[in-house]
Amino acid sequence: MYDCFYPDDIPAPRTRLPDLRRCLQLRPAAGADAVLREAERQLRALGFALEPRGDGSLLVFDLSVLTALALQQRWPTLIARFETPALCRNLRCDHTTSSTN
Repeated sequence: MYDCFYPDDIPAPRTRLPDLRRCLQLRPAAGADAVLREAERQLRALGFALEPRGDGSLLVFDLSVLTALALQQRWPTLIARFETPALCRNLRCDHTTSSTN
């Protein structure tokens, strides 16, 4: 069996987000650039740690899941992606062994 992929079928590579901090990535949907700029202005006024990205998205750092959901509800025309750091960064986690004698 052979798989045929057309360029539109292949998902775009995902941008890598910071590994060690919780972050919410906000991207504008088609025609929502002004909404992203307004969201950035309001988030800066509220004191959130922000990082504008080269791809036009905005990262909001160090917030809880509930805050991320509230922000997504506040600006429903923005595409949001929330990521948390991994609990165990090694492929082999050595903290699972028991030390009982």
